[in-house]
Amino acid sequence: MMSFSAFLFIFKSLNISLMHMCRFVFSILFFAISVCSYANMSSPWIKGSITSEAYSSKDIDIIKENIHIKLIDLYKAEFKVVYTVKSDRQGLQIPLVFDTMTDDANDGSFNVWVDNVEIPVFNIPSTYDDLHALQWIDSLDSHLRYSQDDIPNLIGLKYFEVDLPKGVHTIRVEYIAAADIYLGNSIKEFSFKYNLEPARYWRSFKDLHVIVDVSILDGLAEVDLLDKTEFTGVKEWHFSELPQNIITISYVPNVSWLARFLVALSPTGLAIILTLAFIALHVYLVLRYRGKNPLKKISPIVIVGSILVPFIYCCLFIFAYDFVDWVIGDSASGRHGYLFFVFFIYPIFVIFYMAIIWFVDKCKKSKLGI
Repeated sequence: MMSFSAFLFIFKSLNISLMHMCRFVFSILFFAISVCSYANMSSPWIKGSITSEAYSSKDIDIIKENIHIKLIDLYKAEFKVVYTVKSDRQGLQIPLVFDTMTDDANDGSFNVWVDNVEIPVFNIPSTYDDLHALQWIDSLDSHLRYSQDDIPNLIGLKYFEVDLPKGVHTIRVEYIAAADIYLGNSIKEFSFKYNLEPARYWRSFKDLHVIVDVSILDGLAEVDLLDKTEFTGVKEWHFSELPQNIITISYVPNVSWLARFLVALSPTGLAIILTLAFIALHVYLVLRYRGKNPLKKISPIVIVGSILVPFIYCCLFIFAYDFVDWVIGDSASGRHGYLFFVFFIYPIFVIFYMAIIWFVDKCKKSKLGI
């Protein structure tokens, strides 16, 4: 191996001072650490669908509302929202406007029925020409802050027109929502959020019935309505006033006992435990070699093992994450950053480990009276 003095000779022959050499080395290390830090600072969230209450017109009373949320699988949920409304006027009107937070064309996944008759749903253009056309929808007006000078942002708003007679009617809305996925832990964490806040601007609000069906899950789900509640199967809530602005349903998939054990142990802990077995083997070989060769000045077992064992640890550190992900299965987050950067501190591992093993070898040599 090339000695440190040889490195100095090369740098001197290139007219590079020790200070410049140190600056060069630290610059490379700083760049590597910066790239690693940037990778680990990426967002751990995969955003799903944003679901919300409708915006109601000034001529509509919301007598009753039923929100039925049913998990289809880990990633999707079916929302069925039924509004029982009372209309004060007769004729063609837009009784409700929905905010889906996307400007995609209606793909058939968002559907509306009025008195059990399906109604076509349209997107409001993001640059709507007539600023006053929807101004009579009071909750929408409060939300978007209409004025004579500003063009409101209408991206994601869906509406329907219907010739609505005076009296009580049922408006049913059905759509499929995608879950938010948090990848900051070893196992994916899923959640759905439903925004109740637009209902605060309705002309009236009398009764709210919420049903959450998580029967498809093997484990528990949590809903933060008033208090956080863990449950399985189906759970219902009744309110005569809005309980809060956001309803959040969250859950973590149920995994095997082995996966739970490995997550608790952590991939780093698993790598350390496996490496301890190699360290024990190395120490045994060092002691056995010294016992058979007490007069040898340098032990090749110390040198070779001091290079191999830290290398094995770095490899185990990387592959332990893949192994734990494999045990977890489809529910593994798979978000680990650039693990191979552990090799940047491999030389430090070698120096530290070699010092310890050399000390063990020296103690054995002293015990033999050499």
